[in-house]
Formats: sequence, C-alpha cells, structure tokens
Amino acid sequence: MSFPPVRYVQAVPVMHDGQHVVVLQDPEGLCPETLAVPLPLYLIMTLLDGRRDARAVQTEIARMAQGQIVPTQEIERIVHELDELYLLENARARERRAELEREFDALPLRPPIHAGAAYPAEADALQEMMRQLFDGLTPAAADAPRPRGLILPHIDLRVGGRALARALATLDADRPPRLYIILGVAHSPTRNLFTLTDKSFATPLGLVETDRDAAARLRELYGAERLSGQIAHRLEHSIEFTTVGLRYLHGASHNGSPGGTVRMLPLLCGSLHEVLEEDGLSPRELPVVNDFIEALRRLIDELNGDVCLIASVDLSHVGLKFGDAEGISDLRRELVRSADDAMLATIERGEPEAFFDTFRADRNARNVDAITSVYVLLHALGAVARAERLDYQQWHEAATDSMVSYASLALY
Repeated sequence: MSFPPVRYVQAVPVMHDGQHVVVLQDPEGLCPETLAVPLPLYLIMTLLDGRRDARAVQTEIARMAQGQIVPTQEIERIVHELDELYLLENARARERRAELEREFDALPLRPPIHAGAAYPAEADALQEMMRQLFDGLTPAAADAPRPRGLILPHIDLRVGGRALARALATLDADRPPRLYIILGVAHSPTRNLFTLTDKSFATPLGLVETDRDAAARLRELYGAERLSGQIAHRLEHSIEFTTVGLRYLHGASHNGSPGGTVRMLPLLCGSLHEVLEEDGLSPRELPVVNDFIEALRRLIDELNGDVCLIASVDLSHVGLKFGDAEGISDLRRELVRSADDAMLATIERGEPEAFFDTFRADRNARNVDAITSVYVLLHALGAVARAERLDYQQWHEAATDSMVSYASLALY
C-alpha cells in the first residue's frame, strides 16, 4: 500500500554542528515542533508523494544513492514517526486540523502569537521598542493629506520595524480613518485566494478591532464562502505585525490608558503564481480576482472613501533558504535591487497590470510574496496622484545565506 504524502512544510537547509541538515517548520502548526533532520531523512520525505510504498521508496533511494539499500522496515519506521508528528496528509492530520479549527473558532480574539519572539510580549518593553522605531520620524501634520494606500513590510519587527514605522508615520495619529483594510500574505496554502476573519487582534498594547459590519458587507458583496477558512489567520504574522504598529501609533492601551479605537478589515491573500504561467493573462480576467476588487471598491465607496488600504508585504526572497542553488553575492544583491526598483516604480505610477507584468519573464524567480496584495491594492485605489518611496532595505540571513528585501511606500 502506498504511503500518504508528506504535508507542505517549510524546509530550510542549514549547517548545524558541521553537518548539513534541513530545518522543518509547519506553517499550519499541526506539528508544533521545529525539526532539524539530516539530509538522508529529508530525501526519504521528498519521495513520499502518495504514490510510493516502502519497496518503491527503497528502489528510488538505491537509484539515487549509487545502490545504497535502506531496509523497508527502516522506511516504515520513519513513516510512522512522521505520522506521529502530523507530517503526513492523512486522516490523522485532517482530524488534527479540524480540532485546531474548532479551537480557533471558539477564541473571542486572535491572540498575539508572535509576541515574545518577533517582538516583546510585555507591554512596557514593546512600547519602548516601538518608541525607538518611530524616534526621529516627523509626525504627519494635522492638515496633511492622508495616504490612501500604504506598502509596508511584514518581516520580523526586529529587522523591518523601522521601515514599518516610516510608513505608519505618514498617518495622523490622532485621526485614524474609518477603516484600515489590511491585505496580508498567506504564507501557507489556504482554502480560498482571499481569507477574512471576524476576530479582533489582541496585541500587548491593546486591541485592534475588526469591523464586523464591514466584514459582513464584504461577504454580501463578494460571497461568504469565497472568504472562508479563517484558520489561516491563526499563525500568520503578516497582519499581526501591522496591528502592533497601528495600536502603538493610535495610542497604546496599557498602564490604565484606554487608547483610541482602531478598526480594520484583516484579509489574507494567496498566490497568483498560476496566472504567471499563462502568457498575457491578466489576473482581472479571473472572476475570483475581479469580483474581489469590485467588492472592495464598492465597500470603500460606501464608506465615503474614509479608508486606508495597507499591503503588508515583503519583496524578494532569494538564496539557499528559498530554494536557490547559490547564496548571496554582491552581484545577486544588485540584480535584486535593480529588479525591485523597476517593480516599485510601477507601484509609484499606480499601474497594477505593469506591476504584474514585471514578474512574467522569469515567473517570479525572486519569490516576491507581495504580488496579490499589491495588485489588489492598486486596482482598488485607482489612479495614484502622488507616491513616496520611504524606505528600501535588503536583509541578509547569514545562517542560511539568504536575503529578503522590503520597502515602504505611501500612495496618495
């Protein structure tokens, strides 16, 4: 009988104690542990595709490893251990997934999952961190026009927090819009291209409220089932980091201070990679995309435009961690910078189709995760009268010889 396939996990090759290992992280959280597995074990995992049994896996290993024979009993033992860790796509994993969904659905608020890791969990420490990130940034004048759209990073706040602050500092801290529509990135597979939750987001600095009336109206306009699957928000960081910044900007709720009300509509966006495979096809030709853009436009109109759209995105992801054969060189940095610059220029001009077309030639070889969120934001905004590029950075992760670029922009 064929083994069940291995579930989607993030696999990062690293050096550990002088040995090549692969670090596995489950973006769904069914497997709560971060695992470091040796390359031979990871090879076996890649062979578990739902079609092979123990003998077929053994035969393929022998072919790839110059005749090396791994006993079928050892292969079966490894598969059993993977099953115990919920790393196989089978009934046991589906039951665990359903259990986690029920637990998440029952929560009154979406908790700050990444507090204590990407930023401090204690309110005072986080308040001080955010103060330092905003330090020296000129607050928006009370009579200054408010940006209708922001592009800001969702990389770890300890890395990209200053760039996030640069974007948020363009807003009037005392006059939040009626609604922030936050277009985050789904870093794991989702049921739908767009995923909404009604849950407000708790932060160590207080609450960022999800506007349930706006959420209900968007479901009316676009379709409730097409926005379902809120479990995707459980571990996702791309919206969480933005809520921390917004809560700080508009007055933290701690030490007896209530803080101002901040309302948002949190939406996770999936991938449009398949559209890139079709030359000349625009995402707007797909009803799932066009209908969503039209629904957002209608909602914004009904709120008299008192909305700020935020795309919480990073840009290029290159190097060994992201599947490249080579790490980061000076030439690679400059090539990424040049490609990012051309892409950002289309955003500044407010040209969503030109933005999407920048990825066609190489099918998004830089692994930019911003495509869907920014594409939707640009179409929902319409014409951009003015744009400011506030920041651009490249962060090198030495342990994996990989790099992530990110930027902040304000669109008026």
